[in-house]
Amino acid sequence: MRPTPYHVMLGRWAAPLCAALLLAGACEGPAEVVADASFDAAPELDASETESDAGLDVDASSNLDAGNETCEAAVTERGWTHCGDEAGRCALIFEDSTGCTAACAALGLHCAESHDDDADACGPLAAGAALGCRETGHISDYCVCSAEPPPSCGPTPAVSVHLIGDSTVASGSGWGDFLEAELAGATVNNAARSGTSSKSFYDGGRFDAVRSALAPGDYVLIQFGHNDSKPEAYRRTEPGAAPDYDGTYREYLERYIDETRAAGATPILVTSVSRMVFGSDGRARRTHGDYPAAMRAVANDHGVTLLDLEAHSFEVFDMLGEAETVRLYAEEPDRTHFPPDKAFRVTEMVTTLLAASTSPLRCYLSE
Repeated sequence: MRPTPYHVMLGRWAAPLCAALLLAGACEGPAEVVADASFDAAPELDASETESDAGLDVDASSNLDAGNETCEAAVTERGWTHCGDEAGRCALIFEDSTGCTAACAALGLHCAESHDDDADACGPLAAGAALGCRETGHISDYCVCSAEPPPSCGPTPAVSVHLIGDSTVASGSGWGDFLEAELAGATVNNAARSGTSSKSFYDGGRFDAVRSALAPGDYVLIQFGHNDSKPEAYRRTEPGAAPDYDGTYREYLERYIDETRAAGATPILVTSVSRMVFGSDGRARRTHGDYPAAMRAVANDHGVTLLDLEAHSFEVFDMLGEAETVRLYAEEPDRTHFPPDKAFRVTEMVTTLLAASTSPLRCYLSE
């Protein structure tokens, strides 16, 4: 059973903590947001999202119809920061503690994107970690609102979901083996292999077997990064640097994307799950360098669904603290891998992010 998606959460750590502990809907705290919207029509709210859920006043004048309000006027009137609008979308930073879903609903729109935005920066790459629209409640979010509702779920024909990655996905030490139980009508092929990087998995021919098994309609979830920084030449890739992150890591991710699409299948990028490393101050430490940011850039450039597991897991671990993180997720002294009796909690993070995405694969999630 997958965790119930949370809608409007208050507090920077509320959403990821609730997801990790399967306490969806039970948390509260402060937040900040940015949005991007379309003015063609005033959409209906999602059936599970109401004005009272959002905690905001919504009336007919808040709908951004053509000839009614402009994005900038609507945003400014509410005391939010306007980040611009183009192609019928409205971008803003929202600062009154209810999250992107609520901010878009207050404008009579649907949330299309949400990004963790500690720097109060406009733009998804500047803002940083991509979150699902239902994962709200951060101190600052960059949101994208649209008059177009998210795609509805239609028939779910049988599909295969192929996982490629390293040991944090692989059988026995990762989250991959628990995914099939969360997907109705989907068969999961966990092809992840311990010790591999985006380079060694491809150059070593492991993706050849996956590619030959792909059928139109299948999915490939791609999570590499733990081993891409290793010194050995056969594994090492370079993430590049902002803003383009033009390095060999990008090149290998693009190979997976292009070859998956050529087979009629759909790639989904997954940033590397965080290591359970803590500093002397008790706060979690990031250890993946520029690789997560590089993957976010690739996803943005190629229109690929991104499940930002690095950002999500880091926030969960930081909120829980070292002792509780180790108790729930680790087996000492290993702070990288997940024993089988605990790895399912990482799978729940993945399914929470998938449920919050617009990927049709979310329609296969078990209720």
